[in-house]
Amino acid sequence: MRAQTNRESSARVATDHTDQRVLQAARLLQEALTLLCDDSTMLLAQTIKRAPDRLLRLPEVERLTGLRRSAVYEQMRRGIFPRSVKAGQRTAAWPESAVQSWIADRIRERAPRTRAHQSQHGPLGNLPESA
Repeated sequence: MRAQTNRESSARVATDHTDQRVLQAARLLQEALTLLCDDSTMLLAQTIKRAPDRLLRLPEVERLTGLRRSAVYEQMRRGIFPRSVKAGQRTAAWPESAVQSWIADRIRERAPRTRAHQSQHGPLGNLPESA
């Protein structure tokens, strides 16, 4: 009789421990999803992996920013986009760190709207919740 009581007690403890681990895993998963949905965290992870600063030519700046040549120079003129540096007699280039910083600023400007959307719709948008 006593052995059976000990087994039942051990089974209850094991079940409680499993339930705690499941809850902890669920919390960690929710935290991971929140971090993955946060643009600034993704940008930080990309920035950490980058090599030391380098100079980018216009085609690379256009590819990274989505801006065309005329928009880059217009925004430079208005003081919105980072200024180019002379890389040669007839060559302009932009420090990668300045371009990445400009991109991060655009993302941060957008972030409050994203967080409001997440609070209304969850981190995965309007996907149906599973039971």
